[in-house]
Amino acid sequence: MPTRRELRAREAEPARRPRGGRPDAGRIAPWRVVVGVIGELMLTAGVLVLLFIGWKLWVNDASVDRQQEQAAGELAQQWADQTGDGSTESTAEPDDPSVTPQGHDQFGVMYVQRLGDTWQRPIARGVEKKEVLDKMGLGWYPTTQLQGQVGNFAVAGHRGGYGASLRYVDSLTVGDHIVVETADGWYDYRYRNSEYVMDSAVDVLDPVPRQTTAPDARLLTLTTCNPYPFTNGERLISYAVLDRFTPRAAGRPAVLDYLQ
Repeated sequence: MPTRRELRAREAEPARRPRGGRPDAGRIAPWRVVVGVIGELMLTAGVLVLLFIGWKLWVNDASVDRQQEQAAGELAQQWADQTGDGSTESTAEPDDPSVTPQGHDQFGVMYVQRLGDTWQRPIARGVEKKEVLDKMGLGWYPTTQLQGQVGNFAVAGHRGGYGASLRYVDSLTVGDHIVVETADGWYDYRYRNSEYVMDSAVDVLDPVPRQTTAPDARLLTLTTCNPYPFTNGERLISYAVLDRFTPRAAGRPAVLDYLQ
Protein backbone atom coordinates (compact mmCIF):
# COMPACT_ATOMS: atom_id res chain seq x y z
CA MET A 1 0.00 0.00 0.00
CA PRO A 2 1.53 3.36 -1.11
CA THR A 3 2.38 5.81 1.58
CA ARG A 4 0.92 9.32 1.78
CA ARG A 5 4.20 10.79 0.46
CA GLU A 6 4.09 8.52 -2.61
CA LEU A 7 0.49 9.52 -3.36
CA ARG A 8 1.39 13.23 -3.26
CA ALA A 9 4.35 12.62 -5.58
CA ARG A 10 2.11 10.85 -8.11
CA GLU A 11 -0.40 13.71 -8.05
CA ALA A 12 2.38 16.23 -8.78
CA GLU A 13 3.55 14.35 -11.91
CA PRO A 14 2.18 15.69 -15.28
CA ALA A 15 -0.34 13.54 -17.04
CA ARG A 16 1.26 11.38 -19.69
CA ARG A 17 -0.30 10.85 -23.13
CA PRO A 18 -1.27 7.22 -23.57
CA ARG A 19 0.53 5.40 -26.32
CA GLY A 20 -1.36 5.92 -29.56
CA GLY A 21 -3.55 8.58 -27.99
CA ARG A 22 -4.22 12.19 -29.09
CA PRO A 23 -1.48 14.82 -28.70
CA ASP A 24 -1.58 17.38 -25.92
CA ALA A 25 -4.00 20.23 -26.58
CA GLY A 26 -1.22 22.82 -26.35
CA ARG A 27 0.99 21.21 -28.96
CA ILE A 28 0.70 22.34 -32.67
CA ALA A 29 1.28 19.81 -35.41
CA PRO A 30 4.30 20.62 -37.66
CA TRP A 31 2.21 20.69 -40.85
CA ARG A 32 -0.01 23.38 -39.36
CA VAL A 33 3.06 25.52 -38.71
CA VAL A 34 4.23 25.12 -42.31
CA VAL A 35 0.80 26.00 -43.71
CA GLY A 36 0.60 29.06 -41.47
CA VAL A 37 4.01 30.34 -42.57
CA ILE A 38 3.16 29.83 -46.26
CA GLY A 39 -0.13 31.66 -45.81
CA GLU A 40 1.56 34.63 -44.15
CA LEU A 41 4.17 34.79 -46.92
CA MET A 42 1.48 34.75 -49.62
CA LEU A 43 -0.47 37.47 -47.83
CA THR A 44 2.66 39.63 -47.55
CA ALA A 45 3.47 39.07 -51.24
CA GLY A 46 -0.07 40.06 -52.21
CA VAL A 47 0.14 43.28 -50.22
CA LEU A 48 3.49 44.13 -51.84
CA VAL A 49 2.06 43.52 -55.32
CA LEU A 50 -0.89 45.80 -54.60
CA LEU A 51 1.43 48.50 -53.27
CA PHE A 52 3.59 48.26 -56.40
CA ILE A 53 0.56 48.51 -58.69
CA GLY A 54 -0.66 51.54 -56.78
CA TRP A 55 2.76 53.19 -56.97
CA LYS A 56 3.08 52.49 -60.69
CA LEU A 57 -0.43 53.61 -61.68
CA TRP A 58 -0.69 56.72 -59.51
CA VAL A 59 2.47 57.90 -57.74
CA ASN A 60 4.98 57.19 -60.51
CA ASP A 61 2.46 58.16 -63.20
CA ALA A 62 2.04 61.61 -61.70
CA SER A 63 5.80 62.17 -61.63
CA VAL A 64 6.39 60.97 -65.19
CA ASP A 65 3.35 62.94 -66.38
CA ARG A 66 4.90 66.19 -65.11
CA GLN A 67 8.25 65.34 -66.69
CA GLN A 68 6.70 64.66 -70.09
CA GLU A 69 4.59 67.82 -70.00
CA GLN A 70 7.68 69.83 -69.09
CA ALA A 71 9.68 68.27 -71.94
CA ALA A 72 6.87 69.10 -74.37
CA GLY A 73 6.78 72.70 -73.16
CA GLU A 74 10.53 73.09 -73.59
CA LEU A 75 10.39 71.70 -77.11
CA ALA A 76 7.56 74.04 -78.08
CA GLN A 77 9.47 76.98 -76.61
CA GLN A 78 12.47 76.20 -78.81
CA TRP A 79 10.27 76.54 -81.88
CA ALA A 80 8.59 79.67 -80.52
CA ASP A 81 12.01 81.32 -80.26
CA GLN A 82 12.62 80.76 -83.96
CA THR A 83 11.69 83.43 -86.48
CA GLY A 84 9.04 82.11 -88.82
CA ASP A 85 9.11 82.98 -92.50
CA GLY A 86 7.23 81.93 -95.60
CA SER A 87 3.48 81.66 -96.00
CA THR A 88 1.11 82.87 -93.32
CA GLU A 89 -1.93 81.22 -94.88
CA SER A 90 -3.55 78.17 -93.31
CA THR A 91 -4.27 75.26 -95.62
CA ALA A 92 -5.91 71.86 -95.63
CA GLU A 93 -3.19 70.48 -97.93
CA PRO A 94 0.20 71.26 -96.40
CA ASP A 95 3.53 70.50 -98.00
CA ASP A 96 5.55 67.55 -96.76
CA PRO A 97 7.38 68.17 -93.46
CA SER A 98 10.70 69.96 -93.83
CA VAL A 99 12.48 67.48 -91.56
CA THR A 100 12.35 63.67 -91.43
CA PRO A 101 13.16 62.50 -87.88
CA GLN A 102 15.95 60.02 -87.31
CA GLY A 103 16.78 57.69 -84.43
CA HIS A 104 14.56 58.60 -81.49
CA ASP A 105 14.36 62.30 -82.33
CA GLN A 106 11.58 64.30 -80.70
CA PHE A 107 9.98 66.12 -83.60
CA GLY A 108 6.50 67.08 -82.44
CA VAL A 109 4.25 68.03 -79.55
CA MET A 110 0.65 66.88 -79.29
CA TYR A 111 -2.12 68.86 -77.57
CA VAL A 112 -5.57 67.46 -76.74
CA GLN A 113 -7.70 69.74 -74.58
CA ARG A 114 -10.18 66.93 -73.94
CA LEU A 115 -7.41 65.17 -72.02
CA GLY A 116 -6.72 68.23 -69.86
CA ASP A 117 -5.86 71.91 -70.19
CA THR A 118 -2.23 71.15 -69.33
CA TRP A 119 -2.02 67.92 -71.33
CA GLN A 120 0.82 68.02 -73.86
CA ARG A 121 3.23 65.31 -74.92
CA PRO A 122 6.40 65.10 -77.01
CA ILE A 123 6.26 62.87 -80.07
CA ALA A 124 9.41 60.89 -80.81
CA ARG A 125 10.38 58.63 -83.68
CA GLY A 126 9.85 54.96 -82.86
CA VAL A 127 7.57 52.94 -80.61
CA GLU A 128 10.14 51.07 -78.54
CA LYS A 129 8.84 50.71 -74.99
CA LYS A 130 11.94 51.51 -72.93
CA GLU A 131 13.59 54.03 -75.23
CA VAL A 132 10.50 55.97 -76.32
CA LEU A 133 7.11 55.24 -74.77
CA ASP A 134 8.28 54.86 -71.16
CA LYS A 135 10.32 58.07 -71.24
CA MET A 136 9.00 60.46 -73.88
CA GLY A 137 5.25 59.85 -73.92
CA LEU A 138 4.25 59.30 -77.55
CA GLY A 139 5.96 57.46 -80.37
CA TRP A 140 5.45 57.64 -84.12
CA TYR A 141 5.41 54.42 -86.14
CA PRO A 142 8.20 55.01 -88.71
CA THR A 143 6.48 52.69 -91.20
CA THR A 144 3.56 55.13 -91.47
CA GLN A 145 3.29 58.60 -92.99
CA LEU A 146 4.44 61.78 -91.27
CA GLN A 147 2.16 64.50 -89.94
CA GLY A 148 0.17 66.27 -92.63
CA GLN A 149 0.93 63.76 -95.37
CA VAL A 150 -1.71 61.87 -97.33
CA GLY A 151 -2.10 58.53 -95.61
CA ASN A 152 -1.87 57.52 -91.98
CA PHE A 153 0.20 59.33 -89.33
CA ALA A 154 0.12 56.69 -86.56
CA VAL A 155 1.18 57.40 -82.98
CA ALA A 156 1.32 55.10 -79.93
CA GLY A 157 1.14 55.84 -76.21
CA HIS A 158 0.67 54.08 -72.88
CA ARG A 159 -2.79 53.66 -71.35
CA GLY A 160 -1.40 52.91 -67.89
CA GLY A 161 2.01 53.47 -66.33
CA TYR A 162 4.87 55.77 -67.31
CA GLY A 163 2.74 58.88 -67.49
CA ALA A 164 -0.22 57.10 -69.09
CA SER A 165 -0.34 59.54 -72.00
CA LEU A 166 -3.52 58.06 -73.50
CA ARG A 167 -5.30 56.92 -70.33
CA TYR A 168 -8.43 58.96 -71.05
CA VAL A 169 -8.40 58.74 -74.84
CA ASP A 170 -11.74 56.94 -74.63
CA SER A 171 -13.30 60.25 -73.53
CA LEU A 172 -12.79 61.87 -76.95
CA THR A 173 -15.92 63.06 -78.72
CA VAL A 174 -16.52 63.68 -82.41
CA GLY A 175 -14.92 66.93 -83.56
CA ASP A 176 -12.40 67.26 -80.73
CA HIS A 177 -9.17 68.98 -81.75
CA ILE A 178 -5.95 66.96 -81.72
CA VAL A 179 -3.18 69.41 -82.55
CA VAL A 180 0.34 68.38 -83.53
CA GLU A 181 2.98 71.11 -83.39
CA THR A 182 6.32 70.82 -85.19
CA ALA A 183 9.01 73.23 -86.30
CA ASP A 184 6.92 73.87 -89.43
CA GLY A 185 3.70 74.83 -87.65
CA TRP A 186 0.49 73.33 -86.27
CA TYR A 187 -1.51 70.44 -87.73
CA ASP A 188 -5.10 70.52 -86.46
CA TYR A 189 -6.76 67.11 -86.66
CA ARG A 190 -10.41 66.52 -85.72
CA TYR A 191 -11.38 63.35 -83.91
CA ARG A 192 -13.71 61.07 -85.87
CA ASN A 193 -14.20 57.66 -84.21
CA SER A 194 -12.63 54.79 -82.26
CA GLU A 195 -12.65 51.01 -82.37
CA TYR A 196 -11.40 48.12 -80.27
CA VAL A 197 -9.23 45.50 -81.96
CA MET A 198 -6.99 42.60 -81.00
CA ASP A 199 -3.29 43.34 -80.61
CA SER A 200 -2.64 41.39 -83.83
CA ALA A 201 -4.64 43.86 -85.96
CA VAL A 202 -1.64 45.66 -87.43
CA ASP A 203 -3.69 46.74 -90.43
CA VAL A 204 -4.80 49.79 -88.41
CA LEU A 205 -1.41 51.19 -89.44
CA ASP A 206 -2.11 50.90 -93.17
CA PRO A 207 -2.36 54.14 -95.22
CA VAL A 208 -6.12 53.59 -95.13
CA PRO A 209 -6.63 51.75 -91.83
CA ARG A 210 -7.96 48.20 -92.27
CA GLN A 211 -8.47 48.69 -96.01
CA THR A 212 -6.39 48.06 -99.13
CA THR A 213 -7.54 51.10 -101.12
CA ALA A 214 -5.26 53.98 -102.05
CA PRO A 215 -5.25 56.83 -99.51
CA ASP A 216 -6.77 60.21 -100.31
CA ALA A 217 -7.13 61.64 -96.79
CA ARG A 218 -4.63 62.89 -94.22
CA LEU A 219 -5.30 60.75 -91.15
CA LEU A 220 -4.04 60.53 -87.59
CA THR A 221 -4.29 57.22 -85.74
CA LEU A 222 -3.72 56.86 -81.99
CA THR A 223 -3.05 53.37 -80.62
CA THR A 224 -3.06 52.32 -76.97
CA CYS A 225 -3.65 49.22 -74.88
CA ASN A 226 -7.01 47.98 -73.63
CA PRO A 227 -8.49 47.31 -71.14
CA TYR A 228 -7.16 49.68 -68.51
CA PRO A 229 -5.38 49.18 -66.13
CA PHE A 230 -4.64 45.53 -66.92
CA THR A 231 -3.68 46.04 -70.53
CA ASN A 232 -3.46 42.72 -72.30
CA GLY A 233 -4.63 41.43 -75.62
CA GLU A 234 -6.56 44.36 -77.05
CA ARG A 235 -5.92 47.80 -78.53
CA LEU A 236 -8.03 50.94 -78.48
CA ILE A 237 -7.66 52.76 -81.81
CA SER A 238 -8.71 56.39 -82.28
CA TYR A 239 -8.93 58.08 -85.69
CA ALA A 240 -8.81 61.74 -86.68
CA VAL A 241 -8.72 63.67 -89.97
CA LEU A 242 -6.58 66.73 -90.74
CA ASP A 243 -8.70 69.86 -90.79
CA ARG A 244 -6.17 72.66 -91.11
CA PHE A 245 -2.42 73.36 -91.09
CA THR A 246 -1.20 76.69 -89.73
CA PRO A 247 2.38 77.58 -90.72
CA ARG A 248 4.75 78.88 -88.05
CA ALA A 249 4.90 82.32 -89.63
CA ALA A 250 1.16 82.72 -89.00
CA GLY A 251 1.53 82.23 -85.25
CA ARG A 252 -0.17 79.84 -82.89
CA PRO A 253 -3.75 79.05 -83.94
CA ALA A 254 -6.69 80.20 -81.82
CA VAL A 255 -7.65 76.61 -81.03
CA LEU A 256 -4.72 76.58 -78.57
CA ASP A 257 -5.64 79.81 -76.79
CA TYR A 258 -6.54 77.77 -73.71
CA LEU A 259 -2.83 77.11 -73.08
CA GLN A 260 -1.14 79.22 -70.42
